[in-house]
Amino acid sequence: MVKTWGKLGQVTLIARIARSPGALAALAFVFVLWRIGIPSFWRDESVSVMAATMSFDELWKLLDKIDAVHALYYLLLRPFAAFDGELAARLPSALAVAGATFGIVAIGRRVATPQVGMFAGLVYAVLPMVSRYGQEARSYALVSAVAVAATWVLLGERRSRYLGYGLLIALLGWFHLYALLLVPAHAVTILLRKRSEIVPWLASMVGAGVLLVPLALIASGQRDEQLFWLKVPGLADLGTFGVELAGGPKAWDATSLPMLFLGLLLVLALLGTWWALRAGARSRTSAGTGAGTPPGTGPRAGADAVPGRSPSAGVDALPGAGPRTGVEVLPERGPSAGASGPAGTGPGGALLASVTLPWLILPVALSFAISQVYPIYNARYVFFVIPALALLAGAGLAAARRTPVGLAVFTALAVLSASAHLAIREPDARPDDLRTLAAVLSAEQRPGDAVLYVPVKYRLFVAVYGEPYGKLVEPGARSTRVWLVSPRLRGTTWEDDPRLKELKKEFRGGRTRAFGAVRLTLYTRSRISSNA
Repeated sequence: MVKTWGKLGQVTLIARIARSPGALAALAFVFVLWRIGIPSFWRDESVSVMAATMSFDELWKLLDKIDAVHALYYLLLRPFAAFDGELAARLPSALAVAGATFGIVAIGRRVATPQVGMFAGLVYAVLPMVSRYGQEARSYALVSAVAVAATWVLLGERRSRYLGYGLLIALLGWFHLYALLLVPAHAVTILLRKRSEIVPWLASMVGAGVLLVPLALIASGQRDEQLFWLKVPGLADLGTFGVELAGGPKAWDATSLPMLFLGLLLVLALLGTWWALRAGARSRTSAGTGAGTPPGTGPRAGADAVPGRSPSAGVDALPGAGPRTGVEVLPERGPSAGASGPAGTGPGGALLASVTLPWLILPVALSFAISQVYPIYNARYVFFVIPALALLAGAGLAAARRTPVGLAVFTALAVLSASAHLAIREPDARPDDLRTLAAVLSAEQRPGDAVLYVPVKYRLFVAVYGEPYGKLVEPGARSTRVWLVSPRLRGTTWEDDPRLKELKKEFRGGRTRAFGAVRLTLYTRSRISSNA
């Protein structure tokens, strides 16, 4: 008997650790650190690192022309960028993934059950898109973490929380203005959850708006310079979000597993949505019967239990507890127990739906709609909706009722994601392979070689691996070899750059090599200038 209780105690301890937000956050952090320094920096990351290492005077001059929307991120990155290498520059994003995972688990526990929170955190951690932006020296992972934190605070009970909520929304906007598309989603949540709080919510939004006015005024004048490349999206562009979610184009080109991964993920999210809507509807018509109990609440499953299964037959047991022990290993406590979510918020299923569905759908839909007139849509700009998808998929896994079944399905999901995780951790996995570009340039340059950047901003785009560029000079009358660093120029306005036209008058272009979107071409003088 003592031995049996000892084993049950071990199972209980393991179960508590598995459902701990801190433990799952640590797991996500360790996973995103795996091979974080292997992929080369790409041009956006180069800008981040160079901006974070500039003097404040140089940074102000840059922000006065472009990238004011990233000012806060560049300031946050400064202490990390003081250290060389990809790991240091990408570490804030990895920490943000851990923070977001912690918040997702906590939200899952609040709006449903610890089991939903556990599975949601696990799903978020294994999403290839999460690793992709958790291993990038840009602000997207931090935006997602702040969105999770703001949602957590929104779900509190005290009205005083709206002060902190407003500050978090302002912080969200300072990290990325387009992330403010989360605000309409939160408005819907408030209307569905507690309409009596619409006034303090609006007041918090006014406060956040005041804090965002300076950034909005500066950024509005930089939009054409910063986002000129965005086009009006079509329905096919929405499909790219799914491709990015499952690892990006390179992962899809290598194997069909990402497609299977995406299919299973969507099935789980739909199952979680179905449970949330069904549980909410049943609880409204069967108040007090337990019909709306969130998945994984054990013996309290009542009318919503799986047909033919005894409510006490270890419904929520973890592996090793045994289906016939009749022991509820982790009894649900507090506000998420039974058929209700947080006190006074109504059924757990209804609460889960009112939080996740607006969060997942509205920002993407609004971004797409606005982009028909004023293009702002890009998959990475709506990365902050992914936590909502993870919560729904977590509910789908928890709907299996038996934790071992949910873990088995999650294991299948993780296995299907493996090829994508390997692909996004390759040296050339990013849109540009600036490291190899720098290595080639270093190996092939000669004393006296010059370099020309077309357009000029490409100097900043490649400078993160700066050593070989520091040995090159500006093109002049005595130059015999000029390295051209550029994007694909044919069919673009950059073909008309007067510096490029002047180069082509006296120099003959050689083979162009592509390192992602960045091209390197060696031009050699075809005739001697009369000014030489």
